[in-house]
Amino acid sequence: MSPAATDRISVIASEIVTAVGCFAAGLVLILGIPGVADGLRAAFAALFGQPVLPPDQAKIALSMALTPIATLCGAFLYDRLGRLFDPGPLPPLVPAAQQPRLPRAATISLVYLCTAVVGSYALGFLMQLLGAPIAEQRLVLDLVAAGGPALASLVFSALALAPLGEELFFRGLVFRRIAHRAGMWPALVTSSLLFAVFHGNLQGLVVYLWLGLVFAGVYAATGRLSCAVAVHFGNNAITLLTLLAPRGDGAT
Repeated sequence: MSPAATDRISVIASEIVTAVGCFAAGLVLILGIPGVADGLRAAFAALFGQPVLPPDQAKIALSMALTPIATLCGAFLYDRLGRLFDPGPLPPLVPAAQQPRLPRAATISLVYLCTAVVGSYALGFLMQLLGAPIAEQRLVLDLVAAGGPALASLVFSALALAPLGEELFFRGLVFRRIAHRAGMWPALVTSSLLFAVFHGNLQGLVVYLWLGLVFAGVYAATGRLSCAVAVHFGNNAITLLTLLAPRGDGAT
């Protein structure tokens, strides 16, 4: 193996270890420190109302936002560590002078959003044919069925916290750092794999991998992390609308 390949592998491994460690630290800060998680649940209950569910399910419903918040904490820690150990400031993914203007960036984002949605449905159809259907997380389906405050907390988490926290972490840090230090393709593959694995949904792994590639792609094409956030938001919104749409059997 050439020295250059060895260096790339070393860079990728170090970023994976750092990313996993910072994400775990974020979870500990939110879930492990006594009173923090309960305080956040109380805040969401005050904001959206108490879900009309059994106590255990209501607690889970109010916890939907905790992982995205932990991801935001992990992103902050990851960024601080990078600033501490990097030899200099990490440059933007695309120099500002080369970034497309806002109207073109919006058009590119729309194309990537369509790619994300069409690709996800195509993968779902293919996996169905192969006898390994993709399934949404059971908790998400339960919260959609419950409606009311449970659904409101899910919508806030899926449309506000998740796109912001996950894009800052997986694209703004993991992807950008590996792209600068090891190259674009290693960054695409590594950040997308981490994004898919961190969601913990084995039956939806291939779709999360696809979405990770699309979100990283729009960031690479525009150099604007806000475009990745917008595409992530749009994809989540379409997914929620699909789950809420009436079905042929009269169910919702």
